[in-house]
Amino acid sequence: PASGGALGNVERGKSRWLSVRKYESSIRCFEQLRQLKLRVLASDCPPLEAEDAGGFGWQTAKAYGFRATALNELRFERGPGVALVLGNERRGVSRAFLERADGTFYVPMCGLTQSFNISVAAAVALYAVLASGAFPEGSLPEDERTALLGRWCLRDVKAAKPLLRKAGIELIDF
Repeated sequence: PASGGALGNVERGKSRWLSVRKYESSIRCFEQLRQLKLRVLASDCPPLEAEDAGGFGWQTAKAYGFRATALNELRFERGPGVALVLGNERRGVSRAFLERADGTFYVPMCGLTQSFNISVAAAVALYAVLASGAFPEGSLPEDERTALLGRWCLRDVKAAKPLLRKAGIELIDF
């Protein structure tokens, strides 16, 4: 199981199903998402209606104007994929990234909760995307799905390369 680093504490080996890339800056990450022709949506926190006298409350987008849409009001369409970008509870997504994103969203909450941890927020956001029906299961193009499965097999199956060669399957660089 992964611990620390880019993956944090991904539960019980689930990290093996993730493709993780690190970027030197959020802007470089944004540029890569653009090259992949993805619709980029970044999470943002709604401003508090009022902060208490001690200044407690979340630092939000107040300084540059809050324009995020509630997650349940977002519309997803078939076509190129969508990248959901989430920040941490304290700092959120960088202002520079928010300004470049195609749109911003927030997860509506009620009660005394002001934020979810990143795994809960990601799960809620991913569910909203899948529930929209715009990206049905199995919608990844066949060639991309095969390449992804190949990378995972080569990474996780002991002696994968010799086994594939023995079966007459030539490897193409993924």
